[in-house]
Amino acid sequence: MSLDSWLVCTAARRGKLSAAIVTARRSWFPILIVILSVALGGVTLAQTDDSAASDQKVKKVFYSAKDRLNAMHTATLFTPRAVAEAAILEGPLQSKKQFQLHFNDKVICDFDAPGSQMGGKTPKFSCKITRVESTDGTVQTFTPEMDEEPVKVKFGVDDNEVYAEVVATRLMWALGYPADAWFPVRVECQNCPENVISGSGSKATRTFDPATIVRKYSGHKLYEDGHPEQGWSWKELDSANARPTYERDGLKLLAAFMKHSDNKPPQQRLSCKKVQVDPSTNPSTTTCEGAVMLVQDVGATFGGGGWFTSNGSAKMNLDVWSGNRLWKEAGIEGAPKQCQATLKKSLTAHDGLSDPIISEEGRRFDAGLMCQLSDHQIEELFRASRAAQMPNYHNHDGSFKPGLDEATVIRKWEEAFKQKREELAKARCEWKEKPADLAVIDNPMGLATVPNFCSAKPY
Repeated sequence: MSLDSWLVCTAARRGKLSAAIVTARRSWFPILIVILSVALGGVTLAQTDDSAASDQKVKKVFYSAKDRLNAMHTATLFTPRAVAEAAILEGPLQSKKQFQLHFNDKVICDFDAPGSQMGGKTPKFSCKITRVESTDGTVQTFTPEMDEEPVKVKFGVDDNEVYAEVVATRLMWALGYPADAWFPVRVECQNCPENVISGSGSKATRTFDPATIVRKYSGHKLYEDGHPEQGWSWKELDSANARPTYERDGLKLLAAFMKHSDNKPPQQRLSCKKVQVDPSTNPSTTTCEGAVMLVQDVGATFGGGGWFTSNGSAKMNLDVWSGNRLWKEAGIEGAPKQCQATLKKSLTAHDGLSDPIISEEGRRFDAGLMCQLSDHQIEELFRASRAAQMPNYHNHDGSFKPGLDEATVIRKWEEAFKQKREELAKARCEWKEKPADLAVIDNPMGLATVPNFCSAKPY
């Protein structure tokens, strides 16, 4: 007699089971046998195809705070480059598997998703590029070899982020700080709803000029499981990151220079070139290779900063930005002081950066990089941003206001930038961790000659 029959018959003879329960017990028996077999070690369960597939689908996130801290500890903040070689109007190199975007290209795309699904308050939508027409007559069309996902498009002549984000990201990239790449283009959106933010209204071909398209800095965004907006805080930059003080203070000083006031943790990103998750541990162990800590949202820059990141004053406002001092406190040659940069964070920037203390190594590092920018490169910063298209320089009919034209507007921005850069170069601060070899600060690329386009000596 089988074990199944014996169990059921014995229980029935004792009168403790009704006929219905006897039948039910028979249906439960295979489960009971499996449990007993596993407990006795007599059966080894092979991994099924489904369970193997689920292991492959494990999310690439951090499952412990320790793994996240380990990643931040080794994360890169800066990659040395020859600043003078940065072609700022052209921008960063792009993937060969994607459309190559250039200044003022006409980008034709198919509507993908409304801005309301993308977060944030600025006018935006996503679309899939199908064709790119450059001003020199070059035409690019989609090919099967391309790895082109839908792109984020920001638009609107009245949206100052469209201008500020280009200046800020091109500056960061030129100096060697990692950043997303924003490309100034014109967009022709096909099958586009009347309201691209909500996705409502009749569909037609619609044009957006000026517009910008972002190419994200390579790598996988990493955060703790369940906290997709986690980012990193400026406090963690000092407490968790092991890069030299001059790099950490240099990044903080650059934020103050640009008046990056909306600097709450979600505005900064921890990115990994390669991610491995080991689900055999509890919790799962996440290994992040090639970690980078970067500032990912710099739309509220080149204005005055402050509690409210208003479109009028906190974003790309020449009068406000040029009228704001770089330093709250700084020394001079022969009389260094503890330096404090001026930066008023927004009200929503919890754990944000405000009036940071800057070491001499941080000031000297940024000044040395900034002073390598030529007049032509600074001019291209503001030409690339299309700052001259901003409404405050124009009459209601679109014509320039008296005394203004494109060259004049760009020159005003260039002069303001150079004046603020002189403030940076001539200040002298107190050392925190003075390197034994100052060449790591003054000449990180090991150039034969380091250019200096500042009037003041940066060191």
